[in-house]
Amino acid sequence: MKKALVIINKTAGMGKKAQLENTLIRNLKSQDYEPVIRYTEATGFEHIIQEHAPDTDLIVAAGGDGTISELVSILGKENINIPIAVIPAGTVNDFARANNIPLNPITAAKELDTSITKTIDTIKINNTYAAYMVAFGNFMTSFAKVNSSVKNKVGRGAYLIKGLRTLIKLKPYRVSIKIDKLEMEVDSVFTLASKISSVGSVEKLLPEAKPDDGLLHILNIEPINFKDIVQLIYMAFTGNITKHPKVMYVNAEQVEIKTKDLTEMNIDGDLYDYKDVKVWVVKDGLMLINNHNK
Repeated sequence: MKKALVIINKTAGMGKKAQLENTLIRNLKSQDYEPVIRYTEATGFEHIIQEHAPDTDLIVAAGGDGTISELVSILGKENINIPIAVIPAGTVNDFARANNIPLNPITAAKELDTSITKTIDTIKINNTYAAYMVAFGNFMTSFAKVNSSVKNKVGRGAYLIKGLRTLIKLKPYRVSIKIDKLEMEVDSVFTLASKISSVGSVEKLLPEAKPDDGLLHILNIEPINFKDIVQLIYMAFTGNITKHPKVMYVNAEQVEIKTKDLTEMNIDGDLYDYKDVKVWVVKDGLMLINNHNK
């Protein structure tokens, strides 16, 4: 019998963990997998992956975007090539949204079909791996500062409220963006390099982005006024933000981003100390179990 390592983030705000665990066990056993269940924090489970990887045929990760990011980072760092299945159990679940995984964790567990896989891209940021994006500016870093207890109670609304409050007092900064031989330096309030379409639960922010297209989708917003903010919010939710005159949008396989006056950045929804970054696509970096009805 094949073995499946099941990582469940015990702090994720999904509720019904016992039901989720039982559903996964039943489904995996029906597909000839012997599940090994491990409850973890959102990060810090590298030792679990290292311990079980040699005799594991599948990793199932139940958690939010931070959990998926941590797993991708570990797999990249350790050069581990094991298929993964994602059970979205966070607040935003951008990774699941972009990969057509059911957002209800019980449904995702029931419909998990290990016979259907697809390869998707990941990214490398300097010397570390990540699942899908890095962002700069206090709009995105404010998302990462939402308290976990608030997220569990309010859900996506916690992000929207925080984001709207931050929009009113966006702090501009200077950013240098280098793509191939093109280099530009501009004032900015928001800079993003993403592999996927959904960012901050806005599913159509980058509608052209595909998880397997081999490209980074790079977006930069110049300083804006209140009228611009209203337009940008509408255009973001309708998939047209890249058409706004104060938005720069380009595609590339890699990019270098340097900023002035920033102390933090957002990687896959979590907060990190700021660093100048070189970001590039890891083509086919992950084998993902695909949902059978998508």
